Amino acid sequence: VQPVSEYKLENAKSLDDDASKTIEADAVILAQGFKPFDAYKKPTYGYGRLKNVITGTELERNVKENGLLKKESDGNPPDKVAFIQCVGSRDERIGNLWCSQVCCSYATRTARSIKFKRPETEITIFYMDIQNINKDFQTYYDKCKDVIRFVRNIPVDIYDAPNDQLRAHYTDENGKPVDEIFDTVVLSVGITPNKDNQVLADAFGVSIGEHGFLKGKNPFDKALTQADGVFIAGAVEGPKTIANSMSQAAQAAFQTMNYLRG
Repeated sequence: VQPVSEYKLENAKSLDDDASKTIEADAVILAQGFKPFDAYKKPTYGYGRLKNVITGTELERNVKENGLLKKESDGNPPDKVAFIQCVGSRDERIGNLWCSQVCCSYATRTARSIKFKRPETEITIFYMDIQNINKDFQTYYDKCKDVIRFVRNIPVDIYDAPNDQLRAHYTDENGKPVDEIFDTVVLSVGITPNKDNQVLADAFGVSIGEHGFLKGKNPFDKALTQADGVFIAGAVEGPKTIANSMSQAAQAAFQTMNYLRG
């Protein structure tokens, strides 16, 4: 098998110059993952400015450190929590038109965990529509509706309120404007392309899609690329659940072994 790569990533502007090296390989799997959406790019939600506006990732870290969710402002458990879905996904204004696939799942799972640990917590999930990502999700979602309030609308703005509370402005199902007070707002940030996708696509001769994710050779085996001996796996090819990423990783490993066998 002829070596497929002897590349110097000297022109990789987003990589450290000190990390630039020459590597020889018979096959390559590109699986550099994704970048969470930068919540600062939605300034109307006040992320970074309002203490108790956090991302889903920060919520999980908060719960892991404290045992249950606590407010960033004073360390007390919040009485009212709002989740805002599709932050950085399915948003024409910022050019991110794709569904990130994982947000509905991790928001409902985390919200239910908060409710389990502190039943008196009132939780609202604001959403466009709920993505049914696997065969068991509908059953799980139906159970969540018994203890969690779902509002099919996305707040336009988040304002500060007395005592570090947050005022969410949205429109109810009857088209009436509503201002509602919450103690914590969780932004369900979506999946965006890794910053080095273009660099690696150029280096390895792989196609890149209009949204910045790497493209597979065909829709039936997305692990294959246009370049011989170069394969892709996971969210580098587009938003995926963990299960789908694992499935594509298995495809990439299988195709790589076939390639190395000649």
